[in-house]
Amino acid sequence: MASSSFDLLPQSIITSSILQFLQSRDWLSFRLASRSCYVAVHGTSDVFHAVGSESNKSDDDCLEATDEKNGESTPLKKELLSESESLWKFALVRDYGFEHAPNNSNGNNNNNSGDDQFYHSIRSPEDTNDETPFLRTSDVFKAPTAFSSWKHWRKIDRRIHSTRNPAAFIPRGERVVGPYFLRAASLWKKIEQWCENESSYKSIGREIQSSLLPGRGLDPNLLTSDGGEYDAAISALKAVYSFYSGQDGDSLRLGGLFGGSSAYDYLSCSRFEYPRFENDEFRVIVTKDIYNDGGKVFFMNTVTGQVFVQVGDICRPATPSKAEDAKNCRDSLLRWFEEHANRLAIGYYYVQEYRPSQYPSIRMISQFPTELDPVHCSRAVTNGVEVVASSLFVPGKQFSMAGGIFFYFIRMRLL
Repeated sequence: MASSSFDLLPQSIITSSILQFLQSRDWLSFRLASRSCYVAVHGTSDVFHAVGSESNKSDDDCLEATDEKNGESTPLKKELLSESESLWKFALVRDYGFEHAPNNSNGNNNNNSGDDQFYHSIRSPEDTNDETPFLRTSDVFKAPTAFSSWKHWRKIDRRIHSTRNPAAFIPRGERVVGPYFLRAASLWKKIEQWCENESSYKSIGREIQSSLLPGRGLDPNLLTSDGGEYDAAISALKAVYSFYSGQDGDSLRLGGLFGGSSAYDYLSCSRFEYPRFENDEFRVIVTKDIYNDGGKVFFMNTVTGQVFVQVGDICRPATPSKAEDAKNCRDSLLRWFEEHANRLAIGYYYVQEYRPSQYPSIRMISQFPTELDPVHCSRAVTNGVEVVASSLFVPGKQFSMAGGIFFYFIRMRLL
């Protein structure tokens, strides 16, 4: 490589006082200016390190990288790698929404959980088509370097914005938020594990999993955006729908992912909906009642990110929120999904077969509280007979009583 005026500067000056004022993508061009520039960006002059970082090298292997140009076998100075790691962690914070972690002086990326976040990323599927999910939970991995992690987030970001010119600059507010995608992968992994537990859930999990549609990348261009803050509000939506994008609704006999309840001739079951953007109302429907057109609907406000539940004219937030804290609303969809995934994982819900008078029998996730919710469920044992009772308020205009009605569910068994 040709010499550069940057060769005379200490690496710490280049990484902390120059490169951080440039866009991260410009670092990839800067590294070509000279050998020392390459070292400043990557902490090594081995141009094959980027290929090696995609392999199964251990952290120690990365620290023991050698300078192939000089034929030296001595390890590169750890401070060079430390400076490079700090630089790419800064890029992950600035570009993909990671949070600042305490500074790590030893250059080792295997440390506390706060610093460990930078090394978790997601690989993109090699073959992409309509049948392939945009992302898979099995593709979450721990990268050996912060640069490797950044490269994978950049690839995901460019795939989401694939309709744009590859050279076009993506505003910060429209970029993917890495931690949101990792949280989405974690919650979907719990749902997948629940679905695969056939012994406990009588194959309903397999039926629900087979109905899930492949994830898709939601380009912000689908929305009429008024600016970066608006785009940031759908970050959680993009993360959740990258793994699965709704349920196939061809059969009413199939239970919805979010379950429901039944009593007498009433039946309700909520299905995970394919994203339908209603720009005139600035919202996207997340779940919808399969059996009742005017039944319970969960939707996300695309301006704030807050998730709401609506039944008729009654609408209220589905997750706690602070009106004065706009950022508190942006992960509302994730918090709501995470709560449902956690409840499935701990066995909070029963799988119940209902036989409503006007519909065929159906097995689905029951929304009635169980013993794991002692506030809303009671259990007593007398003479070897266990009785478990719970109630559920069901709002709706179809009931003569104002606002809705309480359903009670009594379960009895011999011990």
